[in-house]
Amino acid sequence: MSSITVISKTIQTFSDLLQIEIAFFDPKGVITVSTEEYKLKKGNRVHLPFFQKQYEYPVNFVKKPGHMSICRGCHFQKKCPSTAEIVISIVRNGKHFGYLSFVSFSPDGQEKLINRQKEYSYWMSQLSDIIIGIVQGIDGFESISPAKQEKTEYILGNSITLNKLKENIKNIKNSSSSIFITGETGTGKSLLAKLIHEQSMFRKGDFIEINCSSIPETLFESELFGYEEGAFTGARKKGKPGFFELADRGTLFLDEIGDLPIHLQPKLLKVLQDGMVRRIGGTHTKKVNVRIIAATNQPLSQLIESKQFRSDLYYRLNVIPFHLPPLRERKEDLEDLLEILMEKLQMRTGKFIQTYNKDFLKKLKKYHWPGNIRELENVIEYSMNMERTMELTASSLPDFLCDLNANIQPIQTEKDFLKESEKETIIQKLAQYGYDYGGKTQVAKELGLSIRTLYRKIDKLGIDIPTK
Repeated sequence: MSSITVISKTIQTFSDLLQIEIAFFDPKGVITVSTEEYKLKKGNRVHLPFFQKQYEYPVNFVKKPGHMSICRGCHFQKKCPSTAEIVISIVRNGKHFGYLSFVSFSPDGQEKLINRQKEYSYWMSQLSDIIIGIVQGIDGFESISPAKQEKTEYILGNSITLNKLKENIKNIKNSSSSIFITGETGTGKSLLAKLIHEQSMFRKGDFIEINCSSIPETLFESELFGYEEGAFTGARKKGKPGFFELADRGTLFLDEIGDLPIHLQPKLLKVLQDGMVRRIGGTHTKKVNVRIIAATNQPLSQLIESKQFRSDLYYRLNVIPFHLPPLRERKEDLEDLLEILMEKLQMRTGKFIQTYNKDFLKKLKKYHWPGNIRELENVIEYSMNMERTMELTASSLPDFLCDLNANIQPIQTEKDFLKESEKETIIQKLAQYGYDYGGKTQVAKELGLSIRTLYRKIDKLGIDIPTK
């Protein structure tokens, strides 16, 4: 039984006995486990500055949730569903394990918490000791932290298409069949692959990700299958395992599969068929049990027609197809994505903004998001940096979004508009990370491009690179 399950059962038992709602948060203030009532009333989001303040004191009693100075900027400010809270910071031998909160949502519960503070503080202390014991005794805390979940769930929303996608992922949790993900750049294909891995029977193994467009063709075979000592000049002593070996009993994610060199495609097909790999220079084969997920943002049918991609490999990969729709086709997900992205970007921007006004959302809904969720994240990060108030307003948006009329583009100019938006994004990222090779490498990584592709786009879009 996992740590998260044990903690959840323990918290529910204490909640039933004490007739109080309980939530447990990791050291970053991210909710890990809570009672159903707590999740129903307050959701998964918390006001980070509030939890950072709690670390300064062992126990805090909150008599007026939503009406205190520390609540400023919280999306529940002046309308918090809690009537009273007791929050404890769980620290043992200098190590911070997280936070525990006892919460009331009713006047009766408020009176109970106020009149029996010492009693509830005692039970909080007891529960904290139990949680520490569970965390230290089973698997370790980091393995149950929802930080991994934070990286994957923000690609999803609650539109009909996305809910169906989530249901389909649940249906294949015990399957080892290959999965093929299609979608435009920036829709979150790699994050979807990680989510599938984490909800599958391969989750205890490693998730190994390869961007097929970023590995030099001469090195691809050795990276994929590994090599033995002395296989070629410069080979490491004792050799090196390939990605297939590293992903054994886990998931191998082949992103941009359309860029896989044609001469390697038969070798990949053979591994998919018999599950055996042989290192370069080796004489022995090794059996591997790997779940393959492939992804592309380009139509492979054209590559198959031009003989650049093998049809038999495509059919072997395309057993379970998933398509991630572009953001412009599911704008009803914008509000869910906005909330999660704002929370995610709080530490990076140093701004603890959790709300936005109607005009801000209206501008976002007018735009058609050629860069999809990746572009949305960039825009939210920009706005949070520029915003001077405690909520996002239209005035903090980038220039290309500020003019409402500029976002209503006629059909015949859509391609030009897409190019201009892509150009603007690359310019912003180059200014952020720098114009040298290291900066460009970081930009390419963040935009999901190979360094070669980035150079081609810089040239094609006419982006000026400052000289020293």
